[in-house]
Amino acid sequence: MESLIFSYLIYWEPFVYPLIFIGMIFEGDVILFVSAFLIQQGILHAVPVIAAVLWGMILGDNLWYTLGLKFRNYYPSLNKWAEKLAAPLDEKLKIRLFRTVFVSKFTYGLRSAIFFRAGTLRIKWAKIEPADILATLVWMLVIGSLGYLAGASFTPFKSYLRYGEIALLLGLIIFFALEHLIVKKSKGKL
Repeated sequence: MESLIFSYLIYWEPFVYPLIFIGMIFEGDVILFVSAFLIQQGILHAVPVIAAVLWGMILGDNLWYTLGLKFRNYYPSLNKWAEKLAAPLDEKLKIRLFRTVFVSKFTYGLRSAIFFRAGTLRIKWAKIEPADILATLVWMLVIGSLGYLAGASFTPFKSYLRYGEIALLLGLIIFFALEHLIVKKSKGKL
């Protein structure tokens, strides 16, 4: 497949992995999906992407938790944001920690708020960390597989799709539609 942008990523590849790592701290789904797509296309290498995604996600979760634990009183707007999104899940966070962390990984915008809220509630990181690592690994497998399969599914259409970026865009649209449907169906089942 021809490319407008992807071919330049090969030259800038050493800088892409740190960007993936930093991006995972704030946004996970899209970055992992795109990274897996680019692995399938042969533009990125799997091992550095997996390492960047895993450590970026774990560090990001730890960062959000620490912000909630240490700085909740210094950032009222951040506290209001986390309360609005995650306060309804406080009891579930205390009782069903793994389930809540697991679902937050798959619910767009909830992950950071859940970890910030866990810090605010002073839930011990030692209790959260095993649930976070396991949920992150499962999340990586699911979302990474979707991105990889999206890249593979467009291979038969190479003659119809001239540019790889169009295939990625179509894959992202399908991914967001699926994510929206899953969130809509799972609302209230947490």
